[in-house]
Amino acid sequence: MPPSYAKTSDGHTGGKCDSLEAMTDPYAVDADYYDLLHDDFDDDIGLWLSFAGQTDLPVLEVGVGSGRIAVALAAAGHAVTGVDPSAAMLFRAQTRANEEGVELTLINGRPQDLALPPERFGLVLVPLDVFLCCVDGDEQVAMLRALAAAMAFNGTLALDLPGPASHLDPATNGQPLLVYSNQDEAGEHLDVWHVHEDDLGEQTRWLRIAYERTSADGSIRRQIAQHRLRYVHRFELEYLLRLAGFRVADVYGDYDLGPLTNDSARMIVIAKPAKG
Repeated sequence: MPPSYAKTSDGHTGGKCDSLEAMTDPYAVDADYYDLLHDDFDDDIGLWLSFAGQTDLPVLEVGVGSGRIAVALAAAGHAVTGVDPSAAMLFRAQTRANEEGVELTLINGRPQDLALPPERFGLVLVPLDVFLCCVDGDEQVAMLRALAAAMAFNGTLALDLPGPASHLDPATNGQPLLVYSNQDEAGEHLDVWHVHEDDLGEQTRWLRIAYERTSADGSIRRQIAQHRLRYVHRFELEYLLRLAGFRVADVYGDYDLGPLTNDSARMIVIAKPAKG
């Protein structure tokens, strides 16, 4: 689900969600550019490795995308299952795993729509805004309940969400932001533009991503992806977790496990099964 993970207009990496351009594959447009934009982001890897090291059970990553995190965990010796609604992203994840010589179990779909093995996983990871892809409270609880059922009694759920400093900003609605400008893998110049429309009342962001490739003769090809993100506040999320059978263990404001403050760009929520 960054999500998955194109960079949001605040400069952070965002999650994967429903695409208006490709309803059968919510990330079909973005998949071709995802690694080019995100392979240099590894701020979270050390944290997830440390949590994975606390269990001998398999790890489940929701919104596995192109395998940036999953392959790192597998390379460290962990058994990793990744789920994602995008077949295009899963193809990239499998390619990355093959290149790195590691094994991943990859499943196309969303947790709430899948028959995940019960009580199997010691760590369930919902990284980099993937949870924002849930369109409403019912879908949020459905996902969390599916994850609870797939988690061992003493397992850990980790969610990585925007912090207070990276929340919705309707004051900048409609303003184009150039988030990437460089040569792409084909040697053409690539510009990536973001435009968002934020609604504080609905807690939603419509994010429009334009990928503009300029060839040597000056011709421009443009592909557009649009994603709907539903933002969530701390105590709202704690309530959702309780509804789904979890208890909150810790809340942090960065990947170094510092406190959550007004200036925190991230909100890392760690939860445990309520009966664990």
